[in-house]
Amino acid sequence: MFSFEKESNKNVDNFKRCLASTVKTQSHWGEEVPISWTKLESVFKHLQKGCKVFPFSILLRIVLKTNDLGIKNEEDLLNALTFFNETGVILFQTEIKHVIILDVQWFVDAFKCIILDEKHVKDKTFLDNFDELHEYGLLSNNLLEKLWKNDNFYQYKKSLVNHMKQLDMLAELSEEMWYVPCMNKQKFDSTILDNCNASSRLCFLFEFLPFVIYHRLVVACINNMGMKPWKSTGRMCIFHTVTILTYKDDTHRVLVAICDNKERTHRDFPYSLEIQINVTKPREIDTRTTSKIQELICQNITVLTQGFFSCKRHSHVGYRCKLVPFGRNLESHIIKEEEMTKQDYECSKCSQVHIVNVDSIRRFWKVISF
Repeated sequence: MFSFEKESNKNVDNFKRCLASTVKTQSHWGEEVPISWTKLESVFKHLQKGCKVFPFSILLRIVLKTNDLGIKNEEDLLNALTFFNETGVILFQTEIKHVIILDVQWFVDAFKCIILDEKHVKDKTFLDNFDELHEYGLLSNNLLEKLWKNDNFYQYKKSLVNHMKQLDMLAELSEEMWYVPCMNKQKFDSTILDNCNASSRLCFLFEFLPFVIYHRLVVACINNMGMKPWKSTGRMCIFHTVTILTYKDDTHRVLVAICDNKERTHRDFPYSLEIQINVTKPREIDTRTTSKIQELICQNITVLTQGFFSCKRHSHVGYRCKLVPFGRNLESHIIKEEEMTKQDYECSKCSQVHIVNVDSIRRFWKVISF
């Protein structure tokens, strides 16, 4: 992290050096690629003048007919497209390889139309439909059509939305509704968990945690793990820093939260992603289910943090020292996995020293290894 001051060169040189060294660690840095691929980039720029989204099948036919591109088959083209995606020339996802977005800035502009406030809405006639997005992050197809109609994005809705889903920018709740987590401003009310039995809290600890990691994790839970927002009193339980999702048969609910731990005892790792499972009383939590959820979430956190040097996670896993539903105004601290060497752990981090039964905390989760 670097702090900057107005009209000052403080930290500028250090930032430049860090930026340069970070760029050099990228997978494509120093990679040898065919010189002929530069001609393929020229093909992209030429095609971009006529359209922003291009079918893979047609591009394959074009490049196979062009002798000097050095591309002889579909695999060669996939390798080239992957390289140009990594270097930011195009947007290409192998999971939806049938379509290529030729203009990355155009794609960014499409998303900018969604993440805006009421002051920047061009068409004031539909502000009455804007509150659900602006306050809760809920984007209806009707509103999306209005946001995109003036800039000609809507005709490419399917391709744009599929890429945004693949990049964990939004989650699909139905064919007519999406969740855009970075727009959600709702505050969490812990009373919705008053009639619940809750597991211990599994914590992933970080020195620095970009907020987008939390957003992407929530989206991945919905798009990739089949979870959906839990409803209480008719509203989805999705909040700015906390999200509650149902899992499979809707009996078990998964709470995902991002926490800023300001206590001195958490100085080394002041940020955490925390997971807690809850069920409605008198139901009991099935530890086989919690173990499966833990496995799925660990896999996704590993993928989501791969590109962030500041999110190295080796052994940075722990548990809250008290077994209570999330959000209660009760002092608790995180105990690292490696600190739990005895059955009865004495927690001296809290103002009142207390004994933690390690089995009661860990029984909900399998031992985690990265």
